Amino acid sequence: MFTNPYIEPEQNIKKDGYLGSFITYKSIGSISLKALQIYKNKYPQLLLISIISFIPSLMLSMFYPEELSSIASYFLDSEATTEVFPDLTFNVYLLLILQVLLIPLVDAAMIIALGRIIISQDTNILTAFYLTLTRGYSLILNVVIFYLILILFVFLSLLFIGLPLLFLWIISTITYLHAIYFENSGVGSALFRSLKLLSKSWLDLFKFWVPILGLTALQFISSLFIYEGSLATIFNELLSFVLRPLTLIIYSLAYIHYRIKFEDLSYINYGNSVVNLGLSIEE
Repeated sequence: MFTNPYIEPEQNIKKDGYLGSFITYKSIGSISLKALQIYKNKYPQLLLISIISFIPSLMLSMFYPEELSSIASYFLDSEATTEVFPDLTFNVYLLLILQVLLIPLVDAAMIIALGRIIISQDTNILTAFYLTLTRGYSLILNVVIFYLILILFVFLSLLFIGLPLLFLWIISTITYLHAIYFENSGVGSALFRSLKLLSKSWLDLFKFWVPILGLTALQFISSLFIYEGSLATIFNELLSFVLRPLTLIIYSLAYIHYRIKFEDLSYINYGNSVVNLGLSIEE
C-alpha cells in the first residue's frame, strides 16, 4: 500500500526505514547508505529473484570447472587466438545459453521489483516476474538489440571509432535499464533518453558510479587473488550473486533521483501501476 510521505513522514521512517525514498541524493555517502538500507531490509526477496540466473553459473562452476577454464583461456590468452575453440559438451552449451537468456529476465524482474519496493513498498516477487514475462516479444527483442549494440560498440572500439560510443553506452546503463525493462521503451530511444537525462548533471552521475565501481573493484580483487581451484570459482560466483542486487538498487536510486530532480516528476509507472509521488523533496 502506497503511503503518502508528506502526510506521515515520521511514521514512514519508523515503520519501513525508508528515509530518503522520495529525496534527491546530494552525496555519495547518502546513496551508499540508502542502497545498503534497502538491501538489508529486502535482500531475501531480491536474492530469491537473482538465484534463478545464478543456478546455471553455479552448476558450471561445480561440475564443469575445466571447461570454464578452457573457455576463459581461449578468450584471454593472446597466444591462444590461433587455437581451435574448446570442444564442449551439450550440457555446457545448454547451461551457458540458459545463463545468457536468464540474466536479462532476472535483471528486468529485479528492476521492476526494486521500483515497486522503493516507491510503493510492494515486494510481491511473483508480480515482478509476471510483469516481466508479460512483456513478451517486445522485451526479448529489446534485450537482443541491447546486446547487439554492446557487441557493435566493442567491435568498433577495437578500431578506435566506437570507443566514445562504448563509453556513452556504459555510463548510460545507470538509467538505461529502467527505460528498456520498465518503461518498455525501444532500445534506441531508451539510449537517447538516458543520455539526455544524464547530460543534465554529470556530477550527479559520478555520485552513483563511485559505489558501483567500488562493488566492481571488490569482485575484481576477489577473482584476482582467489583464483585457483573450483572452490575459489564458486566463492567468486557467490560473491557476484550477493552483490548483484546491490548494484541494481543503485541503478534504481539513480533513475528515481534523475527523474525527480530534473524532470519534476509527478508519477512513475512502475510495473503498470502508476504511483503518484506529488512534488519532489530536496534533502
